[in-house]
Amino acid sequence: MTRPRRLLARHVALPLVGVECVLAIWQATLAVYRLPAIVLPSPLAVAKTLVDLVQTAAFWRDVGVSLFEFVTGYAIGVVLGMFVGMLMGEARRFRMAATPVVESLRFVVPFAWIPLTILWFGTSYVGKILLVAYAVFFVMVVSTARAVAQVEPTLSRVGTMLGMSRWRLAWQVHLRAAAPTLASAARAAAAIGWIAVVAAEYVGASAGLGLMITNAATSLATSVVIGGMVVIGVIGAGVSAGIGVLARRWFDYR
Repeated sequence: MTRPRRLLARHVALPLVGVECVLAIWQATLAVYRLPAIVLPSPLAVAKTLVDLVQTAAFWRDVGVSLFEFVTGYAIGVVLGMFVGMLMGEARRFRMAATPVVESLRFVVPFAWIPLTILWFGTSYVGKILLVAYAVFFVMVVSTARAVAQVEPTLSRVGTMLGMSRWRLAWQVHLRAAAPTLASAARAAAAIGWIAVVAAEYVGASAGLGLMITNAATSLATSVVIGGMVVIGVIGAGVSAGIGVLARRWFDYR
């Protein structure tokens, strides 16, 4: 098999097999249990609903709002998380002072803050952005601190011999050596952040995919609910893949 065919099989054919298996199980469930459409619509009905949705301006507004909240919060969380994580990994006193706070707060899940963010910020974008930043921040802090602490000591000694300052060594050597770990952490943080923003929109929002699904569930539009879930999953997978590509280019690793 030629290389283009192998790539086609790996990136197109095999994923399609997985999707077809899910659709087959879905259709078989409908056939065996004879479920009404209001309980579980057919894959074809959901596909038709998605076709109708993508032709409306309201759908794209909801997608745009959710992505804006996610991207803004994600960028804030990643930058602050890596900065604090680098400080914890490089500065012993700062690590000793910050560890109790980080270790305590990172176990308070973002969803626990939703009632307070609604109380403080209402249904504005700010609350959802802060929730995403919060969720992403702790993933990046812990991952960065651990990755920097586990860098091979020989690299540090070589950098010191070359006359690098402490923080230049941290930025150019330690951060680069920790790149694979940070890239994986960035993708994991993206998944948590995307879940956080959609979950927050279920409870309090003026627009977004979570609100769209909530409104559809209230009116028993099950096909819209499942269609929204499909969109959330596809966007989440695309975001994860995109972050993986950007991370490889940014950190220049293979």
